[in-house]
Amino acid sequence: MLLWVLLVAAFLLVAGGLAVLGRLAFRLAGDVRHFGRAVGDASDRIGRAAAELEEARATLH
Repeated sequence: MLLWVLLVAAFLLVAGGLAVLGRLAFRLAGDVRHFGRAVGDASDRIGRAAAELEEARATLH
């Protein structure tokens, strides 16, 4: 009887741990997507700023 109780307790702990890890993995995936979008936006802004600087340099010469 004690063996079954220990097996059920171990199973519940493993299942709970996997559930927590799964939730954290989904949250991490969302944060990575958000970070990727932010990096892409920053890259676009840098590209536009570089183009504006190039245009400004061309008008000075």
